[in-house]
Amino acid sequence: MFTRLLENNLPTTSFFLFGPRQVGKSTLLKTVHADLTIDLLNPELQLTYNKNPNLLLQQAKALAPSSTIIVDEVQKVPRLLDVIHARIEQDPSTRFILCGSSARKLRHGSSNLLGGRAVYRSMHPLTMKEMGDHFQLPLVLFYGSMPRIYTLLLENKIDQAQDLLRAYTVAYLNEEIKAEALVRNLNGFQNFIDMAAAQFAEQINFSSVSRECQVSLSTVREYYSILEDTLIGFFIFPYLKSLRQRMSHSPKFYFFDNGVTRSILGTLRDNNNPIQQGRLFEQWIIQELTHLNEYHQLDWKFNFWRTSNGAEVDLLISRGTSILYAIECKSTPHIAMRDLTGLKAFHAEHPDVPCYCVCPVEHPRVVDFVHIVSPQELVSTLHTSSK
Repeated sequence: MFTRLLENNLPTTSFFLFGPRQVGKSTLLKTVHADLTIDLLNPELQLTYNKNPNLLLQQAKALAPSSTIIVDEVQKVPRLLDVIHARIEQDPSTRFILCGSSARKLRHGSSNLLGGRAVYRSMHPLTMKEMGDHFQLPLVLFYGSMPRIYTLLLENKIDQAQDLLRAYTVAYLNEEIKAEALVRNLNGFQNFIDMAAAQFAEQINFSSVSRECQVSLSTVREYYSILEDTLIGFFIFPYLKSLRQRMSHSPKFYFFDNGVTRSILGTLRDNNNPIQQGRLFEQWIIQELTHLNEYHQLDWKFNFWRTSNGAEVDLLISRGTSILYAIECKSTPHIAMRDLTGLKAFHAEHPDVPCYCVCPVEHPRVVDFVHIVSPQELVSTLHTSSK
């Protein structure tokens, strides 16, 4: 039903493909001709390759040159990467596609990441472009855009979509956290996730989270890193000239999908109040732009901008040392001058940076120095101007 942006744009050499569960990685890889496919979600296969990783090397040697081998959920057996590395050294024409929903065990287990011999690609929930004529802003804001969930929503199976979103959060805790033994105290981690969801799209008060969850500050930071490494969310830091300063100031945390966010919050059946709707809109816009950046290899960096007086701009996009765009997100089409005070303060310091206010308007317009545009117009404009 949906044509994915990566479908005809996958690397021709070996690569890692990471993304959260149910974003369509396995479906995408079905479009790739593979001479050997290994699904490590299969317990028997996982046990077999754990006992004998060299089995993969033996199988690869039996294939013709320039073969393609897919290993799904590669993080389940990290030792396979040593074997894959050896095979690439022996025969660089062998193409490995290494797929997974978590890079944590690979990054933190001293795993062989192939020494630059494989590139990285990420896969995400559906983007506006991938949804095409099926895009509906209210559905995306309140239920996210994972393919299976979004298909149910289009079929008006709202209750079923809600049930699957609830099951997703349970599966994440059981399959990614408990099964991989990433934390010792699963109940404590559950409390932390609830707190992290309550603070999404806001600057994190790590000390407050520590007190509420009754765990140490270092544990809170470790829990956030687990959310990052299992691809459930990502940080955006404030813009400061010094990178050291930037990392020392409180970041914001965004989840990868609005439906999952609301499932964690327990608000799937609730009508959103204007404040939460505004945060969901901001989160979704930033999701869209991060997906655009990764899919098209634009090399953007993302920050938010905030002064000591409280003036704030939701998102700055930069490349290298240059700020390319300043973007404010508003979930209402009715924009007043008071909604642009953050951009006004930023513009006074950076008059040459284009400023946008993105909101659900039908037609773009310009107010003073600010371009007021729809999400579709923003994505199209930024993509075109960044080619």
